[in-house]
Amino acid sequence: MALNLAGQFSDQVSNNTAFKGNDTNLEGKPAHYIEGIIVVNNLHQIIGWNPASKCLTGYKRKNMIGTSILDLLTSDEEKKAFLDDFDRLTNHCESDDIYHESTVNIYTHTKETKTVTFQWNRMIVVGVRLFNICISNLSNGSTSLEDIREKELELVRKEKELAKLASSNQQLEAFAYVASHDLKEPLRSIGNFTQLLGKRLEGKLDDTEKEFFGFVTSGVKNMNSLIEDLLTYSRVNSGKHEIVNLNPMDSITVVINSLHQRIIETDATIEIKAFPEKILGNPTKIKQLFQNLIANAIKFQNPEIHPVIVVSGRAERDRWVFTVSDNGIGIKEEYYEKVFGIFTKLHHKSVYPGSGIGLSVCQRIVEQHDGEIWVDSIFEKGTNFHFSIGKNQIQN
Repeated sequence: MALNLAGQFSDQVSNNTAFKGNDTNLEGKPAHYIEGIIVVNNLHQIIGWNPASKCLTGYKRKNMIGTSILDLLTSDEEKKAFLDDFDRLTNHCESDDIYHESTVNIYTHTKETKTVTFQWNRMIVVGVRLFNICISNLSNGSTSLEDIREKELELVRKEKELAKLASSNQQLEAFAYVASHDLKEPLRSIGNFTQLLGKRLEGKLDDTEKEFFGFVTSGVKNMNSLIEDLLTYSRVNSGKHEIVNLNPMDSITVVINSLHQRIIETDATIEIKAFPEKILGNPTKIKQLFQNLIANAIKFQNPEIHPVIVVSGRAERDRWVFTVSDNGIGIKEEYYEKVFGIFTKLHHKSVYPGSGIGLSVCQRIVEQHDGEIWVDSIFEKGTNFHFSIGKNQIQN
């Protein structure tokens, strides 16, 4: 499934010769022939790390997957230059496939500074931008024509592997949708017959039998909820992604109306601050994005405190940034990344019901809009969810 793209790359890339290289050849070549291959997603996270990268830096793959590539860079100036390149290649290059080369200083495993070349290659996989960064040693010698040809062949091999992974990802999405859809009918039958059986046996069951019967009906409801959420996630990935000019305030208005009953029940206050008049986006998905974030802000609250949710937005140079803030229970810092995992729940369903798929859907929607989503929080005081929407999306 699309949200697990990073995981798929991390696992499949590590087993693929295009990324693994030949250890014997690596050991037999001079240092300047060694070329590491790092795959980075649009959040700057490393999702691919081949043995040559370990040779150049000393860092093992298991310690690098999931970390930020910015941690390799030696100074704030290096990080700013990297982010400027990243931003330009992400938002200001119209071509899907681009190439860029830069010289950077990185830290090795022993904290020594090393000057290397980053060769960037951007690709679009299932609507997600990924970067292959070839890292090579600048010291010792120059690059021969044979080296260039080897690099070209390596890039071709990587492109083929990425295409295979994209195809596999699409098949997984289709399977998830079909499987979820086909499961609904038998589950509906189980639920209906359970209700009929309950009516027929009403007043005839002892306490233990009633408890067992309750387990059955509760299990059916939970399973139905999971299937509905899985179908929702599949539709986000497989449905049409039409980009138009829209007023985000219209989306917020629809969301608040749909949550009206819940707002009344919890005595919640929704404050809307400055908002851009127009953004580029898919109307249905933008509404779902705000719906999930505001509904979570209402749900994850201390029952003794009236929820106060503040929604704001602003325009930046190449993106729009929105924030949904609350005065709820907060999130510990170690869970900032984990909360976006599919079916991830930090609390027992008896306390805060749900399947844990809402933020996964949010992350996927934001990625489809050339943006990113992140969180900061003060535990037991409140949480701020921020997300960006790219200004350079192609309109349909």
